Amino acid sequence: MRFHFGIGMSVFATLVVAICASPVSSEGTIMLVGDEGGKGNGEGMTSYGPWERSVGGVGVRSLGGVVRMNGERGEEGKVKAKRREEKPHVVHEKRSSPPHKWKRSARLHPQAVFPVRIGLTQQNLHRAEEFLNQVSHPESPLYGQHWSASKIADMFAPSQETVDVVRAWLHDSGIAPERVRVSKGGAWISFNATTEEAEGLLRTRYFVWEHEEGARHVACGEYSVPSGVSAHVDFVTPGVGFDGKVGGGGGRRQVKQERDLPEPLKVLNRRAEEVRRRKRDGMGVGNTNPVGKMGSPEDASNPKQGADIKNALMTLENCDTMITTACLQALYNFPPGSKSATNNTMGVVEYTPQAFLQADLNMWFEQFSPNQANKVPIVDLIDGAVVQQTNQSFAFNGESALDLEFAMALINPQQVTVFQVGDLVEGGSFNNFLEAIDASYCTADGGESKDPNVDGQYPDPKPGGFPGELQCGRYQSTKVISTSYSANEADLGAKYEMRQCNEYMKLGLQGVSVLYSSGDFGVAGNGGQCIDSETGAYNNGSSGVFNPSFPGTCPYVTSVGATQILNGSTVNSPESAASKVIFSGGGFSNVFPIPDYQKSVMETYYAQSPPGYGADRFNNSKLVRGYPDVSANGINYVTAVNGRFSLAFETSASCPAFASMLNLVNEERIAVGKSSVGFVKPVLYANQPAMNDITNGRNPGCGTDGFEAVSGWDPVTGLGTPDYAKLLKVFMALP
Repeated sequence: MRFHFGIGMSVFATLVVAICASPVSSEGTIMLVGDEGGKGNGEGMTSYGPWERSVGGVGVRSLGGVVRMNGERGEEGKVKAKRREEKPHVVHEKRSSPPHKWKRSARLHPQAVFPVRIGLTQQNLHRAEEFLNQVSHPESPLYGQHWSASKIADMFAPSQETVDVVRAWLHDSGIAPERVRVSKGGAWISFNATTEEAEGLLRTRYFVWEHEEGARHVACGEYSVPSGVSAHVDFVTPGVGFDGKVGGGGGRRQVKQERDLPEPLKVLNRRAEEVRRRKRDGMGVGNTNPVGKMGSPEDASNPKQGADIKNALMTLENCDTMITTACLQALYNFPPGSKSATNNTMGVVEYTPQAFLQADLNMWFEQFSPNQANKVPIVDLIDGAVVQQTNQSFAFNGESALDLEFAMALINPQQVTVFQVGDLVEGGSFNNFLEAIDASYCTADGGESKDPNVDGQYPDPKPGGFPGELQCGRYQSTKVISTSYSANEADLGAKYEMRQCNEYMKLGLQGVSVLYSSGDFGVAGNGGQCIDSETGAYNNGSSGVFNPSFPGTCPYVTSVGATQILNGSTVNSPESAASKVIFSGGGFSNVFPIPDYQKSVMETYYAQSPPGYGADRFNNSKLVRGYPDVSANGINYVTAVNGRFSLAFETSASCPAFASMLNLVNEERIAVGKSSVGFVKPVLYANQPAMNDITNGRNPGCGTDGFEAVSGWDPVTGLGTPDYAKLLKVFMALP
C-alpha cells in the first residue's frame, strides 16, 4: 500500500512526520542533563528508578535520586568511530515544531543511557487491502473465511533480509551483536545505548522537552539512517510523538456533562439523595421508587403532562431531551437482545484511571433495564490496571459509565468485556491494548513497548507502578471492540500511526470489528486545537489548518461520528449532525490514502458537494481517507454517575451504540453457524440504502463552519446512522 503524505498541503510536509522522544521516567532510561552543548560530568544528575546496572560499557548507579558515574566507556565505544563505515544517510523522520504545550529545555547528557528500538518493515503490506477484501467484501467468494493469528504473523513478518541489513548496520556502527535483541515476532530490534552512541548512529541531537504541566521527554528534531537501510526501517524510537498515553487524560476527550437537567432527572436525583439520607440516618428507604405522578406538588411538572417519572424517562416523546436505550432502539429499528453465545462478548476499552462504579451500573439498570439488576461486566486487567474506586467524580467515572450502561443494556443478555488498560502511574496507550491481544505486536522478548514516550512501559519501577512484564498476547480479543478515546493525527507521527493502523488491519483479517469515536470538536483536534499554517504549531483554535483525529483516520477502523434529535423533533424525524455541546469530528487524513471502499463515495462527494476550502485548511488532494464512516446519536444520554443521573454528550456515546448493533448482528450470524462480520466497511459502503442518510448540520472548528452534512457520504456523519433491520438482512444474506 502506498501512503501519500500531505498532498496539496505543504504545511504538512513536516507536520505529520515523527518526533524522536522517550520519557525520562521509563525503566532503563537515565536522565542526565548537560548544557546546550551537551557537556556535563554526570554529577548530581537526576535518576528516575532506584537501580544499578551497566549498559553499553557505562556503569551507572542510582542512589537517593542522584546518578553517579562509576565506570569508564568500554573498548567497544572507543573504537566504534573507526569501525563505522561512512555511508550516505537520508532523513528518515523530521518535525518542525513540537505538539502544543511542549518546550525545549536542555541537551541530553552524552552518557545518558536509554533503550533504542527499531521497528522493521513488514512484508506484504502492499497486499493488505487485497487480503482484507478477500474476507470482508460482500462479493468475495471467501467472505467470512477469516485468518488465524499464526497465518497473519507469518504473512507480514519482516524478511530475513530486513533483519540482516539492520543488524549489519548496527554492527558496522559499533553496536555489538550481543547487545542487540530481536523480538519474538521478528518485527522489532532493540538495544540500550548512550546518547552519544544514538546521536552518532542516527545523525541527530537529543534534547529534554518539558510540558507546561510538568511531564518531561527526550526528543530530536529529525534523525537519519543510511540510504540502504531506510527501506528496511519503519521508524526508530526514542521518537514518534509526545502524548499518546490516554489513561491520565492525555489523548482523550472529556465527556461533556449537562448541568441544567430536565425535570424528570432532577426528580430522580432528589429521590436518590433521599434514599442515601435515610440509609445514612438509619431510617428505612421509604416509598422512594420512581412511580410518582409528574406534576405533583413535590415533584414539579414534566412538560409531557400526566406521565409518571419512570414513563417520562422511557417514553419516546422525550427523546429530544433525554436519550435512553428505548430511544436508540426506536431510532435505529433494532429490538432488545435475545441470544447469548458464550464466545460473543462485546469489548469496551477503558484507560486507567477512568473506571466504572458498580453502584452506578446498578442504579442505571434499576431504572432502565431491571432484568440486569446487579449485572457485572467481565473485566480484563491489562498491564497492572485497576478499576480504581478512590477518585470518584464525573471526570473519573463519566466515560466508563456512559460506555457500559448503554452497551450492557443494548446487547443484554450478551455480555460486555471491559479491557481496562494501564496502571495508576504509567497509564496506557492504544499500543498497550493491542499488545495484550496480539503477542506478535510486542517488542523484544515481550517486555518493552513501542515508544516509551507514547506507550506505557512495563515493568514500571515508579512507586505504585505495575512491577510485572508487559502482558503480551495474554487476552483473547472480542469480535467487536469499541474505544471512546483518540489522539490528534498530528501528534503521534505518521510512521507510528501507519504501524498501529496495520495492526487494526490484522484484527480485521481475524474477524474483529474495531470502532473508534471520531471526536467532539468538529474539524478541530482534541480540545479544539488547530494548526498554524506557517509554523505547524497548535494555536488557540480560532483559525488555522483542520486537525484530524487518529485512529479514526486509519482506513482499517470504523470511525463513528455523532448525531442528535433536534429539539421538538421525535424519533421519527430525520436526525441532524451533533451541534449541542459537541460537534461531530470529521475531515480528511494527512497520512492515509483513500481506501478502495471509499473511492466511489468520495468521487461523488467532491463532484456534488465540494467543501469550498483550499489546501490552507485541509488535505484537498482527493486522494486521502475521509472520516467518519458512520454515525449514531451522541447527545443527551441519560447516565448514572457517582450516584446521580446526568446527561452526557460525546461521540463516546455514539461509538458503543453502533458497536452494540454489530454485536447483535454477530449474535444472529453465530446462531446459524456463520462467522462474525469482522471488517464491516466494504459491506456498509456497498449497501448505503441500509443507512439513514443525514443531510442537516455542520461540524465547525478552526474559525470556520467546517464541513456540511449532505446527501451520501460526508465528513460530518459519514454514511449516516444505521437501520438495524436492513443491516441485519444484508449481513445475514452473506456467507
